[in-house]
Amino acid sequence: MTSQERHEARYQRRRAARRARQEARCAALGSLGEVFSYHTMFKYGRKCCNGVRWKQSTQNFERHLFSHTAKQRRLILAKRWRPKKYVHFTVCERGKIRGIDAPHITDRQIHKVISKEVLEPLYDPSMIYDNGASRIGKGLHWQIKRIKQQLARHYRKYGRAGGVLLLDLKKFFPYAPHSIIYQRHQRYILNPDFRRIADTIIDTAPGEFPGRGMPLGVEPSQQEMAAMPSAVDNWIKCQMSTHSAGHYMDDYCIILPNIEDLKKLGRAIVRQFEIRGIPVNKKKCKIIPLTKPFRWCKARFTLTETGKIKVNGSRDGVIRARRKLKLFHREWLAGKRTLQEVAQYMNCQEAYYKNFDDHGRLLRLRRLCYAIFGGRVPCSKSSKPVMAPSLP
Repeated sequence: MTSQERHEARYQRRRAARRARQEARCAALGSLGEVFSYHTMFKYGRKCCNGVRWKQSTQNFERHLFSHTAKQRRLILAKRWRPKKYVHFTVCERGKIRGIDAPHITDRQIHKVISKEVLEPLYDPSMIYDNGASRIGKGLHWQIKRIKQQLARHYRKYGRAGGVLLLDLKKFFPYAPHSIIYQRHQRYILNPDFRRIADTIIDTAPGEFPGRGMPLGVEPSQQEMAAMPSAVDNWIKCQMSTHSAGHYMDDYCIILPNIEDLKKLGRAIVRQFEIRGIPVNKKKCKIIPLTKPFRWCKARFTLTETGKIKVNGSRDGVIRARRKLKLFHREWLAGKRTLQEVAQYMNCQEAYYKNFDDHGRLLRLRRLCYAIFGGRVPCSKSSKPVMAPSLP
């Protein structure tokens, strides 16, 4: 047997083992009636109401949850369930305007079941460890800590030599090709009943372009989009042997000790995305030496000469927070806002900046709050009251 034949035989054995594990995971889910049991649907129906119980539609939904769950389950088992139309609205989040397509409260129950009971257990094993978006036990702050670990490991081996590649995908949700998502369904969702429900959600998803686009604010969309670049992620990790690489949704961060190798890798990654029909925003793709600070996911990373890693939060957030405090002061004087609401806002700002090395920014924000409200807004329990000179 030649070397090529041995490699081919080894590849076929590994492929068969992977397929056997996929079949075992699909079989462990159970049948359609077991996954969409009344108890499971009722549990996730209650969870759909968390945080939005002030809405009239949510109150009506929860009031009739017993009978509605039975009705939805009959439609699922009879294979006659079709989602309702989405509600489109626009929000301005951190200065960026986003279009949100919200599903009806009755469909969110089905979305939650298919996401938590089917998509998560089937997609998670195929995703790399350094993909922390929309995964249990992970998230944005976990991803930031992971980047700090990779920077520390790089410094122990190479010092501050090399650089970091920042890569951004263009309109990740609006330009998402449905063909890739259907292929993932064929590969990972072996049960035809579950695959039909997942395909139905994709078929009825609103989008600007035919055959493209996933709506923001929908739970299955988060799972699908977090797992969609997994083929490129595994290619980066396995084929290119790049250990210090990770991404959070559409933002990639890759660290290498050689700038030229980083440029070649960046061009190769762009080609891999273009082959799969995923556009890359080349204007936002850049290589920054590790001797300079770089921004990734609204955080600023600095690797000092001594190896210390500093992470600062969003600088624009401080400006918006100061403007809001002054606006809240005017509304409080006019009787339109209470001090309790101002205290809640300050608690949110403190909780955000305590995750970073931003003691100075937080201190100045507390001083401003004390100066304009005169100490009427209490500080958090873990912080001491900040004194400030009285205004003239």
